Amino acid sequence: MIILWRQRRTVLQVPKGVGGLSRYLTARFILIAAAGAQLVLTDEFDALEKVACVVTVVALAIEPILRSANGVAVPYAANFPGLAARNRAAFPYGWIFPLNLLALLTLILSGLAATPLLAAAVVLSVISIMLALLAFLDSGKRIQARRGFQSTLSERLAEMGPVFYLYWHAPPRSAFQVTMWLPYLERLGVPFVLVVRTVPNFRQLEAATKHPVLLRRSLADLDALIIPSARGVFYVNNAMRNNHMVRYSELTHIQLLHGESDKASSTNPVIRMYDRDFVAGQAAIDRFKRFGVSMHSEIFRIVGRPQVENVTAERGPIGELEDRSVLYAPTWQGYQAASNYSSLLAGGAIVRGLLDRGCRVVFRPHPYSSRDPALREACNAICQMLDADAAANGREHLYGALAEVEMSVVDCFNVSDAMISDVSAVVGDFLHSGKPLAMVSPRTGAAEFVEAFPMARAAYVIVADGSAMQNLEQVLDELIGFDSRREERLQWANYYLGDIPRENYAYRFHQIARRELGLDDISCPQSGGAHDGPTNLF
Repeated sequence: MIILWRQRRTVLQVPKGVGGLSRYLTARFILIAAAGAQLVLTDEFDALEKVACVVTVVALAIEPILRSANGVAVPYAANFPGLAARNRAAFPYGWIFPLNLLALLTLILSGLAATPLLAAAVVLSVISIMLALLAFLDSGKRIQARRGFQSTLSERLAEMGPVFYLYWHAPPRSAFQVTMWLPYLERLGVPFVLVVRTVPNFRQLEAATKHPVLLRRSLADLDALIIPSARGVFYVNNAMRNNHMVRYSELTHIQLLHGESDKASSTNPVIRMYDRDFVAGQAAIDRFKRFGVSMHSEIFRIVGRPQVENVTAERGPIGELEDRSVLYAPTWQGYQAASNYSSLLAGGAIVRGLLDRGCRVVFRPHPYSSRDPALREACNAICQMLDADAAANGREHLYGALAEVEMSVVDCFNVSDAMISDVSAVVGDFLHSGKPLAMVSPRTGAAEFVEAFPMARAAYVIVADGSAMQNLEQVLDELIGFDSRREERLQWANYYLGDIPRENYAYRFHQIARRELGLDDISCPQSGGAHDGPTNLF
C-alpha cells in the first residue's frame, strides 16, 4: 500500500522512458519472499506456486539491469545531415514497472483465490519478462547506433565544417537561454552546432530547434570537437561545466549570458575565464567596477541586446491613452536567499491595484516560478483574480499558457503600455520600448534599492514589506498617469542597451561577433538594411 501510494503518479500516468523501474527494489524482493513464506506455511507451495515466485523474482531482477542498459543507450545527436539518429526507445520501458507491481500484488493476495491469482501473477511476470527482452534488444541497437556515430563523428564534423559551437549546461526548463540567441547566431551565416552535456539538456534543445545538437557527456568526448573549421564557442550562462570547454585555448570563448540585469550573476568573477564578454551597454561594464570585480578592459564588447530589435515604441504618453495594458512580469526566488528578488508573494496587491484602475493585465511570471510551492500558489491566486475580473468586467487579460507559452516576452512587451517587474533581465529589455516601468524592492527602501540596483534609476520603485506594499498607490499614479520621469528614462536606455541606432539595432551583435571569430574573410548574406550598421564597435 505504501509503494502504491508513493508511486501513484507513476502508476496512473502513461509511462515515459523507464518510468519507475528499480524503485523500492529491496522492499519488493522482501514482499515476494514473504508471499513465498506464506505459501510454504500453508502447505500450498506446489508447482504453480513455485513458478509464480520464480518468474516474479526474475521479472524484478531484470529491472535494474534494464535501467542500466537504458542509461548506456543515451541519445547522441540530432538534426545532423544524413543521420537518422536512434535517440529514443522504440517503446516506453516504464510499462514494465506497473506490470511487476500488479504481479506482486496478485502473488501477495493469492491466499484469497490461489489458482487464478497465481496464474495471473505468472502471466503478468511473463509479459514483463518478454517486454524486458524486447527492451534489451532495442537498447542494444541504440548503443550500436551511438557507437557507429562516434566512430564517424570527426568525419561528419569535418564535412559540416562548424565555425563555432554554442555550449550549454543548465537546469530543466532553461532552453530559453539558448533559443533567445539562435536567430542572431543564424545571421552569422556559417554552420554551427549546439553542444550539451546531459540527456535532459539534449531533450530540451532537440525539441526546441532544428539545428544540429550534440551530446558530449565526458571530458574526453569534447576532444572530437576540435577540428580545423572551429574558431570559437559561445556560452549563455555561467554553468560550472563551462570550464570543461573553455580549456581549449585554440578557440575564442565568448560569454553572452541571457539578459541584462543588476543581478549578482551578471558580475560573476568567473567571467574572467572567457576571451570576450559581450555586454549590452556601458552599464554592464561599470557594474563590475561597482561590485569591486576587477576585469581586463579588453574582454568587453558592447553589442546591445539584439533580442529587443522587435520591441515596439510607445503608442504615446501613457497619461493620454484611453485604455491601458500593464505587464506584470515578476522574477523567481533564485537559488540563494541573497538572489531572491521576487515580488510574487505581494503580486496579488499589485494586480488588484491595476484592476482597480481599469487596466488590462498581462501576467507573465518567470518560468521557474512553478518550482516553488509558495510562488506557484501566488501565481494561481493571481490567475483566479484575473478570471474573476474578466467575468465581471469583460476585460481581456492575458495570462496562463497564452502569455507564458504562446506569446514571447517581446509579444508581451508590445501589447503593454507599461510594466511592473523585479530585478530581472526583462527590465533591461523593456527599456528599449521607452514605455514607463516600475520595479519592486523586496527588502529595502527605495533609496537603498536604487543604490544597489542602478537600473532602478530608470523606473518607479515600489517598496514591498513581505506581502504588503508601502507606496503602491503613489507609484501606480505615476506609472499609468503622470509619468514624470519619461525623459530621464530614455537616457538610461542608451546607457543600459548601448548607444546604438534603433534602425538595424541587432546588426551591432552580428558585426562584432563576425569580427571576433575572424569571419571577415567569409562572406555571408546580409539581412535587410544590415549594410548600414555602426562602425564604432568597442
